[in-house]
Amino acid sequence: MENLPVFESEWYVLNDMLGDLKSKRIRVPSSVAENLRYTRFIIEHYKETPSIETHIHYDYLNDLEAALNNVKAALFEGARELGEDYVALWRKKIDEAPLNYPPPRKKTLVRGLPRDRKSDFVRITFNRDVPKTELLRIAEEHNVNIYFQDDKVVVVSGVPEKIKKAIRIMAERYFQPL
Repeated sequence: MENLPVFESEWYVLNDMLGDLKSKRIRVPSSVAENLRYTRFIIEHYKETPSIETHIHYDYLNDLEAALNNVKAALFEGARELGEDYVALWRKKIDEAPLNYPPPRKKTLVRGLPRDRKSDFVRITFNRDVPKTELLRIAEEHNVNIYFQDDKVVVVSGVPEKIKKAIRIMAERYFQPL
């Protein structure tokens, strides 16, 4: 599991490299994109379940490493068409990957939200702790749903007009300039 951050960093560089090669119209086997999706799945699985014993899933981590190596080999084969300087640039990026990657991620999936086409949602980050009971009361008054992601982050969902009214009330009461 100690190699997982290194694998993830390498994955980001390889993904960027694939995009760059495609933008330069270099032909890359379709198996490269499939392997990148597979490796991303494994990385996310282990990030979401950090309590998994490493020795139990040693084979999966070996598969992850092998798949990343296959992707790397295929991408560098295509990169040679653009010259040795291009290859050297991407080798350097891979070597420096643990220092520069992964880039900050924004979560987009909000579990439990209704997927109604007439509904929308807004994620709000407060700059201080706010009373949950008061936010629940405001949500109930304005007929919107509220989900607490942590002490300072909430997701408000419902009809857009009602969300705006609820957020306006929350802003008046709980937002303070920094």
